[in-house]
Amino acid sequence: MKVWSPLFAAALIFTGINAQIGVEFIEDDSTEPNVGFSEAMNGPGPCNGYPEYKDLPINQGFYLGAHDAELNDISKALSDGIRYLDVNLCKDQGKITTCSSFDGTPLKKTFQNVLDDIFMFSRDSVQQFFIINFKSENVIEPVNTKELENIIDENCKIHTEATAGTDEFVKKECPFVYTRGKGPWPSMADVVEYYPDMAQWEGDGEVVGVRTKFMITKSDQIISTPGYNAAYFTPTFWRTIHKEPVLSLDDLKANIRKECRIPAGGIALEAYLTSHQDFVYTPEIIEDILLSRKGCNLNDSPLNTFISLFSTDNYQNQLHYLKELEKRMMDLNYAKWNGNYDLIKTSKYLKKEEKKIERDEL
Repeated sequence: MKVWSPLFAAALIFTGINAQIGVEFIEDDSTEPNVGFSEAMNGPGPCNGYPEYKDLPINQGFYLGAHDAELNDISKALSDGIRYLDVNLCKDQGKITTCSSFDGTPLKKTFQNVLDDIFMFSRDSVQQFFIINFKSENVIEPVNTKELENIIDENCKIHTEATAGTDEFVKKECPFVYTRGKGPWPSMADVVEYYPDMAQWEGDGEVVGVRTKFMITKSDQIISTPGYNAAYFTPTFWRTIHKEPVLSLDDLKANIRKECRIPAGGIALEAYLTSHQDFVYTPEIIEDILLSRKGCNLNDSPLNTFISLFSTDNYQNQLHYLKELEKRMMDLNYAKWNGNYDLIKTSKYLKKEEKKIERDEL
């Protein structure tokens, strides 16, 4: 933050008068070192790009997700705005690695690779929040909570010590991992420490400390180690639509329809099939799932029913639409949190049907 001394201001005015030039008092933001933590980085804005909704509890937000994220470039996915990563893990020759959720085949990307990507994103980004879900689906040897947390701690220690402004690392207290305590869910602002109305300390403007955090969840396939109290796993705040098999688009719509009638919080729109067959989605298909009577019928859903996340296999195919969906969902979830029965805005990515003009024959 710049501090303008009275002498400097007087000199500036005097110079402007002598030169008979009207001087407009403008600060050059391009050289401002402490213009804001997020603005200081080449990344998304604070609170996942929605600073206007900073007071929204994290369980009421909306997150774009990558199903079977181990098949993606995780660093790029996070840079693209993906804020929910679904990662399949298994043990291969005594080591934890990623593996195919279709047949359990070990993949080249290791658990270490995954952790490197998420910790580096957390260090390089400012005031972001994302979720990583671990599972062991269709694998020969699933992993357990103690094994996972030991490796998380090993990596967290390295990244904590490499991050300026952090306290000494304490096992089971990784500063990058958000874990829910007792009481209500915190706001996004509280999790990422985004307080724009508070005065900032003057200094060299360097961003220090942990400002981006991630929450860890797990599926039922991850083994809870007997006699071990896990420190990092937080229960999900959304309901899955895959409790029953989803073998077709009709199944997906039927399952989400059931959940959307229940006024019990968030729902995950998991746009993929249980059979692992390719599910080609389009904006029209997703809008139909959300708005049709055979689907969620979101515009006629209870006030306490909202969509928490959208997860799919190939998010890249419709990224522009998905980012628009994210904005529309954040608007709607914020309105519902404030007690307003708003309707979701119409997508601009829907194909317009051509109107057939019938002409009378002469």
